[in-house]
Amino acid sequence: MLVLTSIGAIVVFFAVLTFVGDVGSKGGPFAWRISRHRVFTRGLRGTAVVIGVRRAALYQRKALLESPADVVTLATAAVPHGIETSQKLPAGQYVVGQTVEVVQHLRDRYRLFVDRPDLEPSPLVVYGPLAAGAMAPVILLRAATRLSLTP
Repeated sequence: MLVLTSIGAIVVFFAVLTFVGDVGSKGGPFAWRISRHRVFTRGLRGTAVVIGVRRAALYQRKALLESPADVVTLATAAVPHGIETSQKLPAGQYVVGQTVEVVQHLRDRYRLFVDRPDLEPSPLVVYGPLAAGAMAPVILLRAATRLSLTP
């Protein structure tokens, strides 16, 4: 039982270490999600013109059965040649020439999103992994202190 617990402790240690490294890095999925969430909460709001609409490729969708989506290219005053958003927007809702509300990153004019809060995850989904990562060592410590070493 003690061997199994120590193996579990090692696994949880490396999982937490990976998670903390992900939070601290710029390229991890958690860091990307929280950064995107911050753009929506603190970003510059304005308007842009749709200059291109194309179907999202199959690899950009999560599953074969997922509903079709469009990728939209938007032109702003700062970037008139256009920026392709990283959002998957529902198909058929945007046409070339349409003016849309957008949110732009404060320091990076090339990070632009269509201002559609209904398509963004809730704060619970964004910050949930952080809470889970913080709880993992506490749960492991509680489990380790409750173990009985006598048969």
